[in-house]
Amino acid sequence: MATQTFPSTVTGRVGMLVTPDTGLDAEMWQWCPDRVVPFITRLQIPFAGTEDPLTIDKLFASRDTVQPAVRSLISCPNLPSIDPDIVVFNCTAASHREGLKGEAALRSSMLNAGARRALTASGAVIGALTALGAHKIAVGTPYKYGQNLLLQQFLAEAGFEVPPIPTTTIEPLDDATDDQIRAIAAQVYRRDASVMFISCISLRLRHLLSELSAEYGIPVIGSLQATMWAALAQIGERVEAPDHPLHSLPWPEQLPLLEPKNQTDSDEQETRR
Repeated sequence: MATQTFPSTVTGRVGMLVTPDTGLDAEMWQWCPDRVVPFITRLQIPFAGTEDPLTIDKLFASRDTVQPAVRSLISCPNLPSIDPDIVVFNCTAASHREGLKGEAALRSSMLNAGARRALTASGAVIGALTALGAHKIAVGTPYKYGQNLLLQQFLAEAGFEVPPIPTTTIEPLDDATDDQIRAIAAQVYRRDASVMFISCISLRLRHLLSELSAEYGIPVIGSLQATMWAALAQIGERVEAPDHPLHSLPWPEQLPLLEPKNQTDSDEQETRR
């Protein structure tokens, strides 16, 4: 397989798998230094026959959806491929829905499709919270109740203390206003929280994170910020945001989330989906 030739000024390639309703392509570029290029592709799913978000999340995380998207970045019979240094599954809700084992199985599915390295948004969030030394977390989302419950369980399984997450539905997500996001933060803030996490890759948060961190006196992170930080850290780069708390932090060495825990077990779980 031939790999496409890039200018010498390009030192990093990040493959981004995003859901069709995500409109934050420009923000993904903004998190990257000039020498790193994000290559963005949309995940495609069949007609679900329902608007239930849990059903749709399951389809997005399925092997039949993820592996063709990975292969579109790394292989082409007749043309040179992009072959990114790392491939990222950019949907928090779809990657945490089956807990830590499901998150590991999703990464394993991506690696089996040929990705050099694999990362998920929810795995990146665990890494970011760990790097920040978080214990008790204030969590806000635009999700429905079922998705919030699964997120709370996922974070608790990873060792964090998370109170019940209030339901605040925003549609469409990438059209959320600054005031709607500020309202989410105000609703979930707790004096005993060490970090605030606002979930969902599709929320436009970059320009608000410093403001919210200053207002509440604790680090405030979002899904896309955590994901871009984690992806860039794996290829020796940093996010373009020196005023954000994750800027200079390395990926926590104690976390094995970027490697499949057990390739065979992960494959079996993926097959059962």
